[in-house]
Amino acid sequence: MTNERRSVLHRALRILETIKNAKDGLCLSDISRRSGVPLTTAHRIVGELHDWGALERDDVGVYRVGLRLWEVASVTPRSVGLQRVALPFMQDLFETTHRGVHLAIREKDQVVFVERFLSQETATDRTLPGMRYELHATAIGLILLAYAPLDLQNEVLTGPLAVPDWHPPVTEREVRQKLADIRRLGYATTPVRQEYISVAAPIYGPASTVVAALSVILPNTESYGPRLAHLQGTTRGISRALGAPQKRTGYAGSSDMRKDG
Repeated sequence: MTNERRSVLHRALRILETIKNAKDGLCLSDISRRSGVPLTTAHRIVGELHDWGALERDDVGVYRVGLRLWEVASVTPRSVGLQRVALPFMQDLFETTHRGVHLAIREKDQVVFVERFLSQETATDRTLPGMRYELHATAIGLILLAYAPLDLQNEVLTGPLAVPDWHPPVTEREVRQKLADIRRLGYATTPVRQEYISVAAPIYGPASTVVAALSVILPNTESYGPRLAHLQGTTRGISRALGAPQKRTGYAGSSDMRKDG
């Protein structure tokens, strides 16, 4: 592949990423401006993506991600197989707790959300399937980071540890301690904005490795101990359904169920 063809591919991917992040879609000029791709080049690439079905355009010229990309993504074994197995367990957890439930996997140094159930309290949750976040800033991401390869952990922890506005600042030392606690206790907690707390636990696969994580979102006025028991029972069920060895579906317990975030 020539440098020119790689450049075109890079620009096409940049355009797709730009449109994906725009909830209400974008017109061509906005696509060009936000992606940094010159307008004439963006016009050509967007036209090809639209012809193929990767993008859809409405009557006023606004582009959104097209169904063809969903068709491609729908056969991704790592997320779709997991989603199919996890969904009935997630629904049971949601109906038992009446709290928001999120399923996520790790993609390199980011957490990617695969599926969710929203409670009435979290109905405005902006976390959509396919969205990505930094690993160190969420409970579900911390679970995935705690069981990631050591070189990746070090790469994340020695880099910028930016957090959302509603999350307290964190240091490398604090995150390393959190990861050690997760491996010891089998769960993680973090604040979610000012009024909620996220509690997350790992999901194991056939090779005894953590392949995903599951979380519940609770009001920060609610003790998370009972919900943690429900959550870990659910992750054990999903792990068994995925073929994890029996010894990997149990978790270290702790009587310390403080809301310490």
